[in-house]
Amino acid sequence: MTTIKLRTAERSDAKSIQVCIASAYADAMRDIADLPDVASGIEEEIAEHQVVIAEVDGTLLGVIIFDQQAEAMMVFNLAVSPEAQGKGVARQLLAVAEAEAVELGLSILRLRTHRLMHATREMYTHLGWVEVEEAGNSVVMQKWAK
Repeated sequence: MTTIKLRTAERSDAKSIQVCIASAYADAMRDIADLPDVASGIEEEIAEHQVVIAEVDGTLLGVIIFDQQAEAMMVFNLAVSPEAQGKGVARQLLAVAEAEAVELGLSILRLRTHRLMHATREMYTHLGWVEVEEAGNSVVMQKWAK
C-alpha cells in the first residue's frame, strides 16, 4: 500500500466520510437490528470533535472521530473502508487519538461498541484494548495511553 496520509477533516470531506462509514458498517447495519445510524451528522461531528482521515492519493480509507470526555479520550467512531481493512489504517488512526490524549495529559482512551460486533471487539482487543463494562447491547472498552 502507498504511504497513508493522515490529516484533519474539513467540512468538504463530509460526504466521503459518510460513504466510508457506511461501507465499513454495511454488514453490521444489515445484521444488527438495533445498531444506530453511525454515518449521519458528519458535518456536525467535524465542527464539534476532532476528526482525522486517512487517505492515499486523495482516496479516503478511514476516519476517526474523537475528543476529550471527562478524564478520558473518547473514540466516538472509527471506520475503515473494506478495501483498506487489515492494512494498519485503524492502528494509525487510533495512534492519533492516543497521541492527543498523551498531549492533553489523559491516561485513558475509551470507546463504546455494540456487543454483537464481534470482529470489531476482537480488533480492539488485538490492539490492546480491554472490555470494562457491558450493559444491554453496549460494550465499553478502554486502553491506557502510552
